[in-house]
Amino acid sequence: MDRDIEKLEPQVVWKYFKELTKIPRPSKKEEKVLAYLISTAKYMNLDYTVTDIGNIIIRKNATDANPDRKKIILQAHMDMVPSKTKESKHNFEIDPIDAYIDGEWVTANETTLGADNGMGVAMALAVLASNDIKHNNIEVLITTDEEAGMSGAFGLKGNELTGEVLLNLDSEDDEEVSIGCAGGVNTNITYDISYEEADIDTSSMRIELKDLFSGHSGCDITLGRANAIKEITSLLTQLKDITDYNLVSMSGGKLRNVIPSYCEAVINVQNNNLSKVKNFITEFKKELLVEFAKTDANMKLEIIEVENTKIVSKLQADKFILALNSTFNGAWRLNNDLGIAETSSNIGVVSFHDNHIKVITMQRSAMHTPKIKLSNMIAAPFKLIGATIEQNGIYPGWQPNIESKSLSVVCQSYRELFGHEIKVGATHGGLECGLIMDKFPNLDAVSIGATIQFPHSPNERVNIASVGKSWKLLVKIINNL
Repeated sequence: MDRDIEKLEPQVVWKYFKELTKIPRPSKKEEKVLAYLISTAKYMNLDYTVTDIGNIIIRKNATDANPDRKKIILQAHMDMVPSKTKESKHNFEIDPIDAYIDGEWVTANETTLGADNGMGVAMALAVLASNDIKHNNIEVLITTDEEAGMSGAFGLKGNELTGEVLLNLDSEDDEEVSIGCAGGVNTNITYDISYEEADIDTSSMRIELKDLFSGHSGCDITLGRANAIKEITSLLTQLKDITDYNLVSMSGGKLRNVIPSYCEAVINVQNNNLSKVKNFITEFKKELLVEFAKTDANMKLEIIEVENTKIVSKLQADKFILALNSTFNGAWRLNNDLGIAETSSNIGVVSFHDNHIKVITMQRSAMHTPKIKLSNMIAAPFKLIGATIEQNGIYPGWQPNIESKSLSVVCQSYRELFGHEIKVGATHGGLECGLIMDKFPNLDAVSIGATIQFPHSPNERVNIASVGKSWKLLVKIINNL
């Protein structure tokens, strides 16, 4: 593997991205990357502020303070999604990302790459390091905890920024400028359970569904990829029609905004029913491979015998499986004009604990009301079985403004550079623009970025040529603004 990504062009961008890959920075564990950003600002002799919530704002004075030039805010986030393959031993809190060149792409060895949003941070730092870009005063806002809760954007205060134009660097298509995004809400379920002793004449087995493609629960939700939690739940539901069993545990997913690639269920079965269970799972596997042949061709469904342990109370387990099986997952409503999901839901995590089960889900929508409708729909079956529901992390969407003056500058800059029109669209992902503009309503905002595929999954990769293209566009936009 060629790991010398710093030799790629433009080297000023790849240099900073390579440095970021060496710094552990999962959401809510950003102390090391914040220290790096502080040291970088000091090295550049630039003024900076670390805010109460943990964001950093780095300021660079104008190189051309022409009054016609806009004051710009370059914005990215410092954290990354810590997702890895089932086999990976990577520790996101201490290990560097093993990034390497793979043909036309840069990717990582069995983990997320962190191009979301390390590439945006790298481009912002490259602007700060440059000596030949004409600009008015620039503020670089790098937020904390975007992926796990957007607490950095939530915690912004109305006096912390002075810029007039927000250039968000968290988009993932070098041929598109985004002028809108979805808002979100978390719907989390806690269901109390009790345990019983398993019968003597029984055996236990772990059913593993793994190596699914995974992906971003917003951008990739319309691609029809399998959700491991949803499919294991479907298996358990159908198995009840074949033979009786008891549920021991269930575990899958890591984050609310990632389509889970792995889920396991441990069940306890009467010994005389073992062959029925194994035969059913064999047939279920065949059908699953056919159903997801185009999206999850590498998926595996395996049975592993395990030692007997306590089982969940039968009535509680049956209620839970039926409630989870009836929980909606996927694109709920489409925006046909933009060709993206308008409203969606993702079952992100299921986990069993000493006396309760946790289910973490996330709903997205460009509009407020549909995401609340869907959140309430997700909660309904769990309320019926007596679970506790928590709806939190509500953040606004970013409504598109086709009349944006900054948008016209982006379109003009792209046309001058590349000789054709840039696509204008919106993302079903959760950019921070909605929250930032809620606190700074007079901002004009657009979002651009290099081409990143499969974010939030171990397949994440960034296109090398698109980094150079996006860098040229960013410099041109800043000059033209």
